[in-house]
Amino acid sequence: MMDIPEYYRKFQDQSARIESPVTPPPIEEEPAEPDRSEIFECHSFTIEKPEGWKGKIIYTIPGPVENGIQHNVIITVEENSPFNSLLDYADWHIHTLERELNDCRLLKKDKISLANGIPAYEAIFSWYPTSDLEIIQRQIFILAAGTGFKLTASFTQETLDTLGPKIEMMIRSFNPLA
Repeated sequence: MMDIPEYYRKFQDQSARIESPVTPPPIEEEPAEPDRSEIFECHSFTIEKPEGWKGKIIYTIPGPVENGIQHNVIITVEENSPFNSLLDYADWHIHTLERELNDCRLLKKDKISLANGIPAYEAIFSWYPTSDLEIIQRQIFILAAGTGFKLTASFTQETLDTLGPKIEMMIRSFNPLA
């Protein structure tokens, strides 16, 4: 059995419902017949899943380990997003993170543009996974052709200065193909 640090044990109870002031619009779906399945296909695999389950694609671009943390950029792709507004999409994710991480502080949120001119929304958070380690987390939200993209990068205060410019260049170069 895997030894999970005490701080992260609270995230194991998935029965807790996260309430948000921004409610995603309902997705109209036909009722599914019980015990049916469909094939989910992703770049290098397929899996049979129950009908009605949705695929969520998460890419991780790993970088160096510095100051005790693995730096990376995580790109979450949410196809068929129920949001029509970039601000609503970003606010829903921001509020959800604030609720999930009790000690999380929102430091900044603002509209930005990617290098290609696509509008995006940025949120920067600070939180302490342990009493002596502050994590600065940057999230960028993009909504393009019904697909939501969330880019996440985490830093220490020190690596924000050393790795931050490289990661900023990566994030600004993001180009949805939709």
